[in-house]
Amino acid sequence: MALAGELLLDFQNTVNFIGEPLRFRKFTRVLNTGSYDDVIALVSGTDTWVSGIIQPIGKGEASLVQQGFLLTNDLKVYVDGSVNVSGIWKLGIGSANPPTGEYSLLDTNVSNAPQINGSIIYHKLFCRKLPLGSLYGE
Repeated sequence: MALAGELLLDFQNTVNFIGEPLRFRKFTRVLNTGSYDDVIALVSGTDTWVSGIIQPIGKGEASLVQQGFLLTNDLKVYVDGSVNVSGIWKLGIGSANPPTGEYSLLDTNVSNAPQINGSIIYHKLFCRKLPLGSLYGE
């Protein structure tokens, strides 16, 4: 367990040193009874602010781009393994309120969490830029 704890601490120190502020805003999906494809997303809970490392999509994700899961202008974001990334989130990048950019987490996310002795070290998330006031997939 000491190795997992040391790796997690090293990752947290790295993110705190070179990371950017990120705002995770959680949503609950509620189906509307009006039309068959109406979906309403409601904010649930408070915003969570963390630090994260942001990178453009690179050669390592070429197969995901070729398969159509990612676009070449999507982003990779690395965050601490203790951050809850399941569910529907909108990611704000930057410390301003509102953040300078709004992104949606893509469905390819949760499977990319390396673990040691059951402890998640970090999450590698894929994000897509959103037009103002929208969620990807709505």
